[in-house]
Amino acid sequence: GMGGVGKTTLARAVFHSAAGHFDTSCFLANVRENAMKHGLVHLQQTLLAEIFRENNIRLTSVEQGISLIKKRLHRKRLLLVLDDVCELDDLRALVGSPDWFGPGRKVIITTR
Repeated sequence: GMGGVGKTTLARAVFHSAAGHFDTSCFLANVRENAMKHGLVHLQQTLLAEIFRENNIRLTSVEQGISLIKKRLHRKRLLLVLDDVCELDDLRALVGSPDWFGPGRKVIITTR
């Protein structure tokens, strides 16, 4: 939808009300802007750090990030919000395909 109509506000409200019902949760804000400024590897590191509460996750490539996300999140009941996704490559690097996550997962994506 158009900018300023409340997509992020609504996604944040859903996230805060539902996060307690999952094994883990993560709200990645401003995906488009952060991907342009810092790159996809940074976003993948942020996602993993938030979910596992580990600040020492270091990735050397998007491919390594894809492998680690797929492997470590496969059995997690996860609530993930990706806010302001613009590029399909960004989405693929962060959530890949439905088989990356275990049963009971929810992924919410806001986009223009």
